[in-house]
Amino acid sequence: MPRAVNGFSTGHPPSLVNGTVRFFNRWQTVSAVLRKKIDAGAGIPPSIMQLQHFWLQLQACTQDWAADTYGIRPEVSLASRRVVNGQEAQQKLEAESGFYYSAATSPGLAGIALDAAGSIRNAAVRMNQDIESLGDASPLFLKLLAEQAGLELCHQVTSDLFDAEEGVSSAPDPSGAAGRFETSSRYLLLEYRLQMDDEVSSVWFAYFFEFIQQYVISSRRAASDRKGQGRHQSQRSLNNSILASTTMLDAVLDRLSLTIGECAKLEVGTVLPLAGADGGRLSLSADTINGCVDIGTGELGVWKRQRALKLKTPISKTFAQEIVDS
Repeated sequence: MPRAVNGFSTGHPPSLVNGTVRFFNRWQTVSAVLRKKIDAGAGIPPSIMQLQHFWLQLQACTQDWAADTYGIRPEVSLASRRVVNGQEAQQKLEAESGFYYSAATSPGLAGIALDAAGSIRNAAVRMNQDIESLGDASPLFLKLLAEQAGLELCHQVTSDLFDAEEGVSSAPDPSGAAGRFETSSRYLLLEYRLQMDDEVSSVWFAYFFEFIQQYVISSRRAASDRKGQGRHQSQRSLNNSILASTTMLDAVLDRLSLTIGECAKLEVGTVLPLAGADGGRLSLSADTINGCVDIGTGELGVWKRQRALKLKTPISKTFAQEIVDS
């Protein structure tokens, strides 16, 4: 019989209705998992997510900078990473002690921001005062003191990650940075969390997204080149090893073809006629991976009171090519 479920009349038996409810709950769970995966990616392409040396190097640079700036080496972890437009990136930097960097000297890193805890600790170290005594300091004062610290961090990560030799310069406003922080521009906004004793501080990086995309391409090309050089060096090492190895050279006057039975009958005093032998011509042969092969001809003589072989023809090109191909 029809049954009212939440005010809706249905002719389905209770078991089917319950099954539908269970299916709906499972779908909600799956959707939640998918949402978490989508949120974790935050619009970042897999090629950038998998750029492990970039993430590890940036984390290491931040840790080294914090040790020099704050006087304590913190534990550093990546708190968040996402792709945002220029307006959202600017709002985040402006909400903290944010600084912008010239597109001419720092085409990749467009901005950096320190939170209040980091700005206060920086001021305390630079002024040699207690952190508690600067708790009521104005945000503008703390930002002015943090400007040099931000510039040092920008220079460190730019030089270490992108091999930039020139000095980094600040931009007076967002319009001087890469992408000009326009709404149509995209930025890779990163937050690194610094654990210092019982205090937690954050540092934000705003990378111009197009620059990071180009960096991925150049990194892949460099990795491919290194792999090719490695193969070339391996082949060259193998060739050098082959050239340094030894082989046996035989000077042959003539060769005979005998059956196994005839060889078995050989004894002391047996005479073997050398019908094709030329006393002035010897064949030089060498052992190779393909067996013993003739590589040239020569003649027997005396050199420095010792018997010697003088080559009369160039070494076989086939033999030389076999060494190269090996």
